[in-house]
Amino acid sequence: MLPAQYLPNPQPDEEIIIFLRRNIFILIKHILTYLVIFLVPLAVYLLANLYLPQLIEKDVISDLLTLLMFLYFLFTWLFFYRGFLDYFLDVWIVTNYRILSIEQSGLFHRTVAEQKLFRIQDVTSQQKGLLPTFINYGDVYIQTAAEQMRFVFEEVSNPHKIAREITQLVDWQKKEHEKEQRRYNKNMELTD
Repeated sequence: MLPAQYLPNPQPDEEIIIFLRRNIFILIKHILTYLVIFLVPLAVYLLANLYLPQLIEKDVISDLLTLLMFLYFLFTWLFFYRGFLDYFLDVWIVTNYRILSIEQSGLFHRTVAEQKLFRIQDVTSQQKGLLPTFINYGDVYIQTAAEQMRFVFEEVSNPHKIAREITQLVDWQKKEHEKEQRRYNKNMELTD
């Protein structure tokens, strides 16, 4: 859990209500995919050794294949690391005042968007497919009237529960905002 002191532009009495990352299954799927990709050169080497042993025995070709294998592993590792960072650094935070979307788009590109809870118009959750339904992960869409029209919490666990909790927070925050507006208007009338 992220302490409130690490929030961008924290409010004085702001509390983190929901802290989200993608479902752990997404990371496991990512790891398994790259594990298979890592095994491809081994399979190619075994097949080449079985069917073309005279090709592997030549020094120049063997050195070239070794170089290509190292480059393959280097780039595979780089793409795996980028995918892991994307998983780990994409976070969505719901506090008692606002929603924050912190998304890592590349190694050196991060986007932070925030919206006040009372400005949210609609919260929708979606699970598409057999695996997301079975494992219980999906997307939560948050519609606002601001410039950024839609926040998307991608592939999070329990999307329907998250959407319900956000809706309850939005309703509570709208009531609080209306009370503040009435107090402000009343104070303005008294000063006139």
